[in-house]
Amino acid sequence: MDFASDLSVFYSDFSVSVTWTPKGGGTSVTGKALHRQPGMTVIGGDVIATDHTLRYPIATFANVRKGDTFQIGALSFTVRENPILQPRGLEALVPLSRT
Repeated sequence: MDFASDLSVFYSDFSVSVTWTPKGGGTSVTGKALHRQPGMTVIGGDVIATDHTLRYPIATFANVRKGDTFQIGALSFTVRENPILQPRGLEALVPLSRT
């Protein structure tokens, strides 16, 4: 199974367009990512609050770091922590805060 091809189809169907700008300057990159809005989840009777997160293919945004920014629609977000690599190594997840 070609997971990279499967990801490409998945992101083309379910993602939003975002623009990444490195904190230290450089060229901005526009691509597709999954933006999760804040919310609350109940797990085993505990309420867990979530923040904005962005899941993206590493092939599109290869060098995201803490302090970089993502433009999602009209809103701007700062990357709060360095990326968390996802299981197959093709995607990463970052928590975001509004700027």
